[in-house]
Amino acid sequence: MVPPVLTGVADYSFLAVLVGYAFTGLVAPLWGPRAARVSLYAATAVALAAALYMSLAFAPAQGYTTAFNGALVIDTYSVFLLSTVVIVFALAAMAASRIVDYWEAGEAFYAVMGLMALGVIVLGLARLLYLVYVGWILAAVSSYILVALYRDAISAEAAIKYAVNGTIATIILLLGLTLFYIVHGDAAISPGLLIRDALLVTPTVAMVAVAVGFKMGVVPFHGWLIDVYGNAKPLVIAVASAAAKIIAALMIAKLVAPFAVVEPHIVLWTMGVLAALTMLYGNLGALLTVRDSPQKLLAYSSVAQAGYIVVGFAALARLPGIDNVAALAGIALHTAGYAFSKLASFLVLDTACEDDRPCSWERLRGLAYRSPVAAAALVLALASLAGAPPTLGFWGKLYLLIAAVSASPALAALMVINFAVAVFYYGYMIYMVFTGPREAAGGRPGAREAAALIAALFTVLLGLAPWEGYGLTLYAYTTA
Repeated sequence: MVPPVLTGVADYSFLAVLVGYAFTGLVAPLWGPRAARVSLYAATAVALAAALYMSLAFAPAQGYTTAFNGALVIDTYSVFLLSTVVIVFALAAMAASRIVDYWEAGEAFYAVMGLMALGVIVLGLARLLYLVYVGWILAAVSSYILVALYRDAISAEAAIKYAVNGTIATIILLLGLTLFYIVHGDAAISPGLLIRDALLVTPTVAMVAVAVGFKMGVVPFHGWLIDVYGNAKPLVIAVASAAAKIIAALMIAKLVAPFAVVEPHIVLWTMGVLAALTMLYGNLGALLTVRDSPQKLLAYSSVAQAGYIVVGFAALARLPGIDNVAALAGIALHTAGYAFSKLASFLVLDTACEDDRPCSWERLRGLAYRSPVAAAALVLALASLAGAPPTLGFWGKLYLLIAAVSASPALAALMVINFAVAVFYYGYMIYMVFTGPREAAGGRPGAREAAALIAALFTVLLGLAPWEGYGLTLYAYTTA
């Protein structure tokens, strides 16, 4: 039983976060970019304080609490990922401070991030299906606008492709949520199903996977991702790519968890097949285009990283012998490591390439001598993406591999092969940073370099306490 005092604190905490980000998105831009940026920082501080308090308050007990009479559920898994996304947005605002303030609609950058954060938080904490959908739409529409804000032909084309595919995903998600309601018999997400007919359960799981697959770039729903991530302004892709994976990790966990308990075989094979296709396509694509552009390489690697996360969802299937705890820890740690690493990587590309899009290898060569801070950030970020210890990427991959071995040795073997392929092209990217002319370093590092380095350091600092991932609770899964 959740103590009434704690439930009341959860209500007020959520309201404070809601007001903070709503003010950032709707009111603060009226006073210009600086006011919007400061408001975003303040909202981030409030959100992190609320997350820390709630984690300390309910984690020692049952790992979750409810708010607003059960409309929201706050568990440690969601709190961890939501804390990651608000830090990512704050670092992105820091990186953009000397750039977007001079755009024609610079204040809109911070406003859109505030609204996107609000959508992700609502989605991550929602227990009712319609709140999940509202949060999804708010976060999705904000991401389309963010990509278009640079206002050039490439950004406009990327935003259109993103929006068209996102609209398809949103429609499919609505169908999936409708089926979810039918088989669950209730609009509240909780353990148990009313109907366990495979003819209804299978398309429900599939539609959720397809909708979220569009968002995070799961094969065969990845078509838009390469064009958008590989060509749009790296500064905005730094935000969009990090947010997309966290949204997906929250959505799939929330909507697939009940099925992973009562229909584990459907979840295991549906997610397992998607994971295998995604890992292979992403890594082979990056390998075949390794000489084209570092930005396109990172775009393909985003597809591969999505495949690793989906392996974790396959291993959530509640079957004898599967290490579900490792799967949940791996999903959370790997997603957080991905978010910080991609933020750092794309910010460095934005610094090195400026308006050269897609970013060319020539602009990256010799970066270690021209900008040591940017080079250090990129090397740390790529090391985490490749799974080098002791970074967060290493622990996320290790836990996912442990879970995969217990679920499907064949899937685990495929993961190891893909890890090896990824090490090659990430290593090539690091090699290019240290080749080329040894130009003297420029002046003091800018905001983008500093934000990238902080994001990269998060992958190391959080990697020093990976066991915290084993203490995460996912409501409707752990409670089943």
